[in-house]
Amino acid sequence: MVQILHISDTHLGKRQYSLAEREKDIYDVFSQLIDIAIKERVDAVIHSGDLFDVSNPTTNALVIAVKILKKLKDANIPFLSIPGDHDTPKRKGYLIPHNILTELDLIKILNYDKPYIIKDIEIYGIPHIPTVSKNVLVSTLSSLKPKSSRSILLLHQGVKQILPYDGSWQMELGSLPKGFGYYALGHLHTRWRLIQDDGSIIAIAGSPDIMREEEIEGYEKFGKGAYLIDFSKDLPTLTTINTTVRPQKVVTINTKNLKNDISKIKSDLLKNNNGENNKPILHIIVEGERMRKDLLYRELLPLNDIALYYRIYKDETIQSVDNLTYTLPQDRGLDKIIIEYLTKYEKFNEDEANLILQMIKNVDSEDIVNEILKRLTGVNL
Repeated sequence: MVQILHISDTHLGKRQYSLAEREKDIYDVFSQLIDIAIKERVDAVIHSGDLFDVSNPTTNALVIAVKILKKLKDANIPFLSIPGDHDTPKRKGYLIPHNILTELDLIKILNYDKPYIIKDIEIYGIPHIPTVSKNVLVSTLSSLKPKSSRSILLLHQGVKQILPYDGSWQMELGSLPKGFGYYALGHLHTRWRLIQDDGSIIAIAGSPDIMREEEIEGYEKFGKGAYLIDFSKDLPTLTTINTTVRPQKVVTINTKNLKNDISKIKSDLLKNNNGENNKPILHIIVEGERMRKDLLYRELLPLNDIALYYRIYKDETIQSVDNLTYTLPQDRGLDKIIIEYLTKYEKFNEDEANLILQMIKNVDSEDIVNEILKRLTGVNL
């Protein structure tokens, strides 16, 4: 029997909303996963990208990663990883942070040229490949041919069937090479899995904590944590492993009934109180008549007693002037605004606009910028 723990998108060093408590939360859930791996006596831990939140992590993040991973090494359990987009420096010549951990013999970086073998399980890994190099990714995938279904492929890419909007994906599920028993995907933060007709499994482990408010719905349905892969037979089976995370809630208040709404939120939170060290984060949707922000935040002050942090997530208030009602414009997201400007006013087509958006996002990467310019102009630089 071979057991492997699949984790992903730990984003060590992330300090959500600039809160030191949130940075500690991220370290704590990573430590939980490593403790579970040791307790379950797994044969390996695989990590499908974004080990760190940035490619130049703080000393704190590096030191804590070393301390936690040392526990795994002392238990003789290898930690196998690929770099994700957050791990990868934008500038040529800079090393990924994984190299420090490799020098300390705490992790092993996977590649697709030669598999890492755990007992009789072949494990391949492909580092994150940016959108502009989709063709390179597809070519690399088509070159992989495992010996049997007792094999794993690690990837950290956006998938068209799950992230269908332009610029968000680099591959389709149909591009996955045949023959692997388990496809360990990263990049997306909500857990997901698909058992294919041949019995192989495509699985997204997701992030082990709630990194963004849009993950709350997925967390409430599927939890956060990891997958325990059991290769007792030729094809794997999965067990869901959950981590304990700080609660995050989306709540709605109406300016016409502020005091009662806030009182009810406090009452509901007190019923589910998890202690001083696990106060929730609140994402507030505001409805009703528009009111001054300073007055609104004054009314919200009682939430300080029960929440670690709260924020106005969406302002859906309306304003009445001369018996006419106006709805405040909603944030469409910077990406959509840029695309709209480029297509509507600069007359680029959708494909060109998305390439320009990718160039803006990767302005520090000379290789990516040159590749995009070459595709836009047809001129070799």
